[in-house]
Amino acid sequence: MVKYCIQVYDASESILGQQFRRAGTKLTMQYDYGDGWEIALTLEEVLTDKDLPGRELPRVLDGSGYGIIEDCGGPDGLERLAKAFRQKKGRAYQEYCEWLGRDSLDLSAFDKYDMNFRLKKVPRIFMELYEYELAPTPRSIAIWDRKYLEKKN
Repeated sequence: MVKYCIQVYDASESILGQQFRRAGTKLTMQYDYGDGWEIALTLEEVLTDKDLPGRELPRVLDGSGYGIIEDCGGPDGLERLAKAFRQKKGRAYQEYCEWLGRDSLDLSAFDKYDMNFRLKKVPRIFMELYEYELAPTPRSIAIWDRKYLEKKN
């Protein structure tokens, strides 16, 4: 018999480390409710390494895909964007290229180092925008738009 326990937590009022402590715990996050993004997380392992610096946590150990592209229209919009980049032609492709400032994009690629970089930077950008009502800086916009990756490609 499988037992399900569904609880809803407000991310602004919860500390995940206090709520989820057992390996195998699964969590589904809803991001940007209007767009319908759902992110499935599984707590794979609880590390007790006292020598691991706190600035290294949390961190992504594995994953798949490029990740969310803001303002693309949710999962359906991302699929349309992916289709246009696979075809590499047509009006939609040209519009996406102009919007994103690039002419190629591999949405199946996963970059663990990029995800960990973004995990450290993007929440701070959100905090500055929404909690402190600060205007985005050119650097935060470049991080948001992943402009730093263009130098790698």
